[in-house]
Order: sequence, then structure tokens, then C-alpha cells
Amino acid sequence: MTPTTPTRETTLGCDACVMRHKSDWQVLSDDEIQMLSRGQSKHCYETGQTVYAMGERSRGVYCICSGAVAIRQFDPEGNSVLLQLAYSGDTLGYESVLTGETHRCSAEALGPATVCLIGTHTVKTLIARNPDLGLQFLRRTAAKLQDAQEKLVQHATLSNRAKLAHVLLILMDRCGRRGTDGAGSIYLPVSRRDLASMIGTRHETLSRIIGRMENDGLAYFSGRSVDIPRIEALLGEIRPQLVG
Repeated sequence: MTPTTPTRETTLGCDACVMRHKSDWQVLSDDEIQMLSRGQSKHCYETGQTVYAMGERSRGVYCICSGAVAIRQFDPEGNSVLLQLAYSGDTLGYESVLTGETHRCSAEALGPATVCLIGTHTVKTLIARNPDLGLQFLRRTAAKLQDAQEKLVQHATLSNRAKLAHVLLILMDRCGRRGTDGAGSIYLPVSRRDLASMIGTRHETLSRIIGRMENDGLAYFSGRSVDIPRIEALLGEIRPQLVG
């Protein structure tokens, strides 16, 4: 993590934000959006800069305007596990605001990113005025719990190769490019060590899986660039095991 201070940016209010209608704040009225604008500050992060750190006291809720953010958790030895990738429109840190606890994980910019911090007082005031906002956070929490349960099932039933295929398909959907011929390409926002942690295996094992995928013509890796000749073929790596 790089704990250098991000650049603070003064811009238009939340009513002009292109992500407003794709985020949790879409339930707010125009007056409440103005309150949100007064209670937020926008910050620009460079690659590797820390948005918030594990164990840090919560300062509010973070809304990603642009870029990608990695959510990590660290063990006592300082080893990190990548838990989640967040993108434009995603909201982070609301759990700590609702529980009053410190952050249980860290958030790190994977590249240039713009993130708005909405102060705790503003968030709690808006939830009191508009219970639908609290319901949005509750739905998001329930979705994360369901996602965690699905990951447990995948780790118990899918092979490491199928897990990697699944991760690549998710990244394809979030940050990849699709061709008209059924092919696709991805520029990975994370390192191969992070990929290994996402599928619950070691870096050396991941390298062997990548080699076998390339031999089978499923995907070709060059640094952080991944070319997928046929997305449907990659999907086929998962379907038989899910059905079985």
C-alpha cells in the first residue's frame, strides 16, 4: 500500500455526477442530493495509494467515481488477500459507518481513481431522513453475503482451472473488451499473485494452470494482457462442473 496523501479536487456537486443513478444514492430526493453534495469531498488517487486502511477509524462512506479499487485483508504477518474489486458506482466502507467499528479491510487504488468521501454525519442524517438509503445498504450487505456463500460453493466444487476461468469471465464483464467474433481481451487490474489469492491457490500453481490453458488455446497471457479466442469456450470450463 502507498499511504501518500491523495489530491483533493473541487468539482460540481453530486447532482451532476454521471454515476448518481447507478449508485446507492439514486433513492435520494433532489434536496437530499444537495445535502449529500455539501457533505462530500472528492479525492484523486494514484496507483497504489490507500483509500482507507485496515484498522483505521471510519470517516464515512466512499463512492467510486472513476477507476478501480482493490479491497484487501491482511494477516498478522502482513500477507494480503484480495477480497474484491470495486469499480465506478460502487460504494465502500458503509459497513464500518453502520456498525461504528474500524475498517476490517483496506482499499487501494489500482490505477488513477477518483473517489468521493461522504462524511459519517451526512450519511447517518440522510439515512434518518430517507430509510430507503439504509435499505440500499442492507440490500448490498445481503448481496455480499450471498456472493460469499456462492464463493464457498465454488471453492468446494470447482477445480482451480475452473475458478480461474470464472474470475477471467468476471473481469471480462467488468473491464474487458469483446469482439464481434466471440473473442475478448482483458488488461488485468491485478497481479498474478492477486489472481492466485482470488482462486485460493499458490502463485506456482496458477502458473501451471495458465500454461495448460494456453496449450489448450483457451486464453493467452502476456504480462497483464489476456487474449481469449472464444469466450464461449472459457465459459464451457465452468458449466460441466456446475451442472455436475
